[in-house]
Amino acid sequence: MPDTRLCSAIDYLAACDVGAVRLHAARTLARPRKFGPIQALRDEAEKDMFARDVRELFLLPYVEARRTGRLRGRASGILGTVLSSNASVALDALLARGCQRPVGPVPYLLDDMLSRGGPHGYFFEPYQRGGDGSAATDESKYAIVTAAYVRYLIAYGRGRDRRVRGALDWLVEHQDEDGAWRPRDAFHRRDETQSYLLTRAVAAAFAELPATGMKRYATARRKLAAAWSSRILERCHDPDAVLTRVNIAEDPRGPARHGDGPDLPPKLRDRVLYFPLEDLWLALSIGAAPTHSHLAPWIEWLMDTQLADGSWRLGNPGLRERLLLSDPNGRLRAEALHLTDPWITLRAAQILHLCERRARTRVSQRH
Repeated sequence: MPDTRLCSAIDYLAACDVGAVRLHAARTLARPRKFGPIQALRDEAEKDMFARDVRELFLLPYVEARRTGRLRGRASGILGTVLSSNASVALDALLARGCQRPVGPVPYLLDDMLSRGGPHGYFFEPYQRGGDGSAATDESKYAIVTAAYVRYLIAYGRGRDRRVRGALDWLVEHQDEDGAWRPRDAFHRRDETQSYLLTRAVAAAFAELPATGMKRYATARRKLAAAWSSRILERCHDPDAVLTRVNIAEDPRGPARHGDGPDLPPKLRDRVLYFPLEDLWLALSIGAAPTHSHLAPWIEWLMDTQLADGSWRLGNPGLRERLLLSDPNGRLRAEALHLTDPWITLRAAQILHLCERRARTRVSQRH
């Protein structure tokens, strides 16, 4: 019997006018007839003016600058730190809106990523070309790049390339015994939140794994799910508030800390932590148990806070979030979509669907 909460959320999403949300719902909630033909939804997403602007006004200039060698240093990287030269911002925005066809300048970016494979399987950014990673102790600096590249390459249909499998194998080789990924000791001592960011990047890559890859990486995925669940959502206080701290547990292998968890580091201040649903959804996507002590309270909270129309909504978004939604450059950021009620409801529905699927699996295993 389908969960009535999930059915109510699906009805809300089917009636919403955000095409990207309806497409993601059709792909992930196992009720495609509610949302219309997926092919039509895909075509609608690809024709969206926003997608055109991202490709033509953002990615195309970036690609041309890469081709002509006008980008230097970190600005040359896919994961660059400057918005105007950060291709990952545009790729994330396209994926968030359901645009997964490698068209326009996207194929060049994918080929460019695949061309930068290290000798042992990792990927590296253009500005890292000077180091070949021959010293094993230095290879960890490529982990977050490798995880991000793998995610994009699989999402855009390049997952069968042998270099992607080699990169996944390399990531597994660098997984710690407890299932997490961590930077080199020197960086870890300065900021233990780095282990959260790195493990999250790998989890996002593993969430894109097709069914054919599940068996090959089953052990690594199981360890990752346990490590990620134990690290996130340590507290369940005022869940729908925009957070000023990262809601994560202290790293058991990190420097000793006390209080409410690590402070928000500078590189995360640019990310709106509007809602913990992304980390919760990611945990369930990679196989975490809904009964985990860090996850169960949030799932229960979701079940208790659904509105009468089937939706969930962000409570009292602050000035920063309102500016982000209205800022023209902010339109490129995934958070500009994630702060909308339909997207929040989509994530909540996906979480309930994953919980329902896990419950069905447990029942079938008992029989």
